[in-house]
Amino acid sequence: MKRYSRSTRNIVTVAGAGLTVVLLTTLSASASPVAARAGAASATVASAQAVSATVTIDRGQRDQAIDGFGFTEAFREPIITALPAAEQQQLGSLLFDPSAGAGFSIVRFGLGGSTDPGDVISGPGDVADQVWLGKLAEQFGVDQFYADAWSAPGEMKTNGTLDNGGTLCGVPGASCVNGDYRQAYADVLASLAKGFADQGIPLKAVDFVNEPEIGPSYASMQMTPAQAADFVPFLGRALREQHLPTMVACCDAEGWGTAADYTSAVLGDPQVAKYIGLITSHGYTAPPTVPLTSERHVWETEWANFNPFDATWDDGAPGDGFVWAQNIQTALTQGNASAVFYFWGASASTANSGLIQVKGPTINLSDRYWAFAAFGRYIRPGAIRIGATSTDSGLQVSAFRNRDGSKVVEILNTGTADDAVTLAGINPADASAAYVTNSTDTLTPVTGPLVAPARSLLTVVLTH
Repeated sequence: MKRYSRSTRNIVTVAGAGLTVVLLTTLSASASPVAARAGAASATVASAQAVSATVTIDRGQRDQAIDGFGFTEAFREPIITALPAAEQQQLGSLLFDPSAGAGFSIVRFGLGGSTDPGDVISGPGDVADQVWLGKLAEQFGVDQFYADAWSAPGEMKTNGTLDNGGTLCGVPGASCVNGDYRQAYADVLASLAKGFADQGIPLKAVDFVNEPEIGPSYASMQMTPAQAADFVPFLGRALREQHLPTMVACCDAEGWGTAADYTSAVLGDPQVAKYIGLITSHGYTAPPTVPLTSERHVWETEWANFNPFDATWDDGAPGDGFVWAQNIQTALTQGNASAVFYFWGASASTANSGLIQVKGPTINLSDRYWAFAAFGRYIRPGAIRIGATSTDSGLQVSAFRNRDGSKVVEILNTGTADDAVTLAGINPADASAAYVTNSTDTLTPVTGPLVAPARSLLTVVLTH
């Protein structure tokens, strides 16, 4: 192993693999270059100037179930498949490994067509790279896959093309001279879902539209809430005819505000609601700050910042790690989201659209990645959010009970002073591990009395 250190950056090369991992944090001599234990060696956090706060855990309070944390890699899988096999495996570990990586447990695929103007339009059914990524994820125990169509095929839409919006022929208000394509589109989606299942990647849910409020110049389709509700039974019946357990999801709205309208439309009619298994929305035009419904699990399925790539923790920019730690915490505690996604997991983009930037044999881990790792590695699918409150309003807190009985407390200190933390409502002897993530630490193990450093995320794991 070869390591070259600089004052603000460490470059790590893994012998035999050729993959260089750039971490904008300080590495210790004991740190693994690829594992997400890349912070300093076990250290004691303490501050003579720390203020005191009590974080109370209410084990009797049951909020939403947690399905996991995820990302979209739609039409970006070649970024990974182009790497040599050993490096593919390392990148898979960084994304999916719950011990040495971020522990992502859901992958969002794209169904049909392109998501970017510069991509080749392949049309529905081109799933080979996505199946490959799904099988890589399965090696790390991932078994939740979600797929979303950006658009119906062009010939099924009012504008006759895959791009620039247009509406599905046959839904209310969208008649076409070439007929009603609701059933045909439902059959296409169900066939694609069957194709995934036949290749060992069963889809938990399928959504038939992406950001239906807008019609940009890439693959897109516009649908009102009423039109979405009209189509749902067609897709629900088509999935059942394929003997699939795949749920219908709705509707990957552009933001939480308009998502409320789609949610009301599809759950307000019992004949439509019986086919809906999942409510989905993005976080762009309105963040997940309020619950959308308690009748179904709600997933925030896409959100990112598209400024130039920012790998830092807390520089005040919307792409930094601290902002995304807040976004995740807010989605869980205020939006009652059962899953929180970023846009791309790995990307060659020079923007913040990816958590991991791939540049040939070098990958740059942003501190957004570490924010997701602090949640995804320890809060596992099937967990339940339980009660958590703090005496210090500057601490944003959440708590979760995993299926194995372990509990995780996430404490985000938004203030400028360290907070000495006392945990109440639990047996202090149950606190088995604590980790700090901030500008200089990436899930660094800490010992001694609990302190939440200023502008930091403190993750506490309890054994019982």
